[in-house]
Amino acid sequence: MKNIRPLRLLLILETYLPDIGGAEFHLHYLAQQMLAQGHEVEIVTGQTELGPTHQDICPVHRYPHAVGRRALPYTLLWLFRFLLLFRRFDVIHAHHSSFLATVAVIAGRLTGRPVVVSLHGLGTHDSAVGRCPIRRLYRYLSLRGATRIIATSKELQAVARRFVPAERIVFITNGVDITRFAPRSARSFEQIGTVMRLVALRRLTLSRGVHFAIQALVAAGERLACTLRIVGDGPLRAQLEGAVRDQGLGDRVHFDGFLSHDQVLPVLEVCDVALFLSTAESTSLAALECMAMGCVVVCSNAGAFPYFIESGVTGFIVDIFEEGVSHYDAPERLEPAQIDRIIETLVKIQNTPPSELAAISHQARQMVRERFDWAVIAEKTLIEVYQPLRKSP
Repeated sequence: MKNIRPLRLLLILETYLPDIGGAEFHLHYLAQQMLAQGHEVEIVTGQTELGPTHQDICPVHRYPHAVGRRALPYTLLWLFRFLLLFRRFDVIHAHHSSFLATVAVIAGRLTGRPVVVSLHGLGTHDSAVGRCPIRRLYRYLSLRGATRIIATSKELQAVARRFVPAERIVFITNGVDITRFAPRSARSFEQIGTVMRLVALRRLTLSRGVHFAIQALVAAGERLACTLRIVGDGPLRAQLEGAVRDQGLGDRVHFDGFLSHDQVLPVLEVCDVALFLSTAESTSLAALECMAMGCVVVCSNAGAFPYFIESGVTGFIVDIFEEGVSHYDAPERLEPAQIDRIIETLVKIQNTPPSELAAISHQARQMVRERFDWAVIAEKTLIEVYQPLRKSP
């Protein structure tokens, strides 16, 4: 990559740090890698609020932004902004098949600039789009108008192929900052047979499935000796705290709320098993980060989890949904048979010899380093997407 002439890149996302999410971190780490390689990077976002300790790593254009139908009146304003900006850049890279991606592909056509659209699930999966005509329109226009599409999961790649030819789609997953997410000491599972320390690192929404974990703890009763730390915030927090209180789980379940990356690391150091019982997921950054830290990961079989986790080898898959399919219209409760499968998996882990769990932890860390290191993901993006587009007329 040292012989590649520096690129001028403009990255676009409705929300950005300090707002927390997989796409937000994807954008941050992609920008960080490109800056480290000497490329020029700027970001456009509708996230105007800044946290007290947040510092942008490159120029960030923060404009007030509406969502859904409320965004439509601002179309000409955003188009004008993009027309002014785009001519300074070699490649435009929008994330999500959404309003800003739609305006970006229009501005790209008008300015002759290539526009890449990365798909992260929200706004792309059928269950996320539903029957909403405006969301369907955004998805159609952004995918059809994109010069290239990056699918972060095989499922999203299949959705994109319904709209554009396969040669316009590139499969590139999310990545992990393996220099930050690395355990400080060797992982030990000697105590797991006494008390298994669970963690759920999730935004508290229905599709992220934290409420399924609480339901499983209630149903398991004395079969599981465990504690659960819930790291994250969201609209379901008050409801989940109420459920924990009503079920008498207050001494076993702790809500940490939102934690920064640096604050999350010591939590993962002392937890054994990370739960990801989502009904919808592309390449889960949080799951990969937990694997990089040495936690044993337990995932549902939804979305992209089966793509990067081999059950019993690099983690555990619980067959509770339709394999490899994402559904954003998540239920409020699982059926007893589904909950039993979660409990059976956790009991199996608690009864597994520590040496076998250590081997799974090691193989998972090795897999993340080889396949999902951000240096690998950034190089793939640069070589397979950005560079060919700059050479195009």
